Amino acid sequence: MSIKKHFLALFFLFIGFLAYSQTDTVTMTDGRELRGKVVKYNPNDLQFIHQNETLEYTLNKKDISKITFSSGRIEYLNSTATTPNTSQSKDYQNKVAILPFSYVRDQEKSNETMTKKIQQETYTIFNSKKQNLKFQDPTETNALLYKAGINESNLQGYTMGEIAHILNVEYVISGMVSIEKTNTYTSNYGSSNTNVSQKNNGAKVNSTGSSSSTTYQNYNTSITMNIFSVNGDNLFTQNHNSFWPYEDAYKTTLDYLAKRTPLYKK
Repeated sequence: MSIKKHFLALFFLFIGFLAYSQTDTVTMTDGRELRGKVVKYNPNDLQFIHQNETLEYTLNKKDISKITFSSGRIEYLNSTATTPNTSQSKDYQNKVAILPFSYVRDQEKSNETMTKKIQQETYTIFNSKKQNLKFQDPTETNALLYKAGINESNLQGYTMGEIAHILNVEYVISGMVSIEKTNTYTSNYGSSNTNVSQKNNGAKVNSTGSSSSTTYQNYNTSITMNIFSVNGDNLFTQNHNSFWPYEDAYKTTLDYLAKRTPLYKK
């Protein structure tokens, strides 16, 4: 009998743990935490059912600081929730992080090495004109993303405001580089030599020549650059097609776009 009671106790403990792990937590601006389930997300409010209850309540988003979903994703709603993680530095103002850029070559995603290479090159461009801004080193940015379990495959599950909180910065720069092969052209060039020899009072002319050609591949480069604030506001979005047909034309295009952002101090 005691074994059966012990088994039942463990069973109900497991059921309780399972229910708890599927619980959403709504943190109000006054510090209260409401546990239950967000059943509907509206523009100005949300429908919420408290744990172990069935009645739906309407919560105004203006009264909500953040929502911690059962999946582990956190969504910040008001400025009271914009204080960065206390485990990090509280000074996040004027700090900027640059995410690894998406990189598409001939309509196929490239490897991680190229995304981080472009990230580093973008950091170098901005950091040379930083003035009162502090640009976070890409190695630190990538380490914080790794610790938070964020990568290219699940990045879309986070708002840029949430990413800014995780990175403890005020601004986040993201972007995409797309490169496609276009037409090719061939350059031809040649040379010739003329030799004149004298034989029996007559002139003999010998001509020799050679020619060669080189084929060049042209590329079309397009870059999109975005800047978001810690509140999730989109401060800058612009796309630009490179004038140059070279494979590494993305470098000059990055520089072109950076100079037109509000974070580039001339």
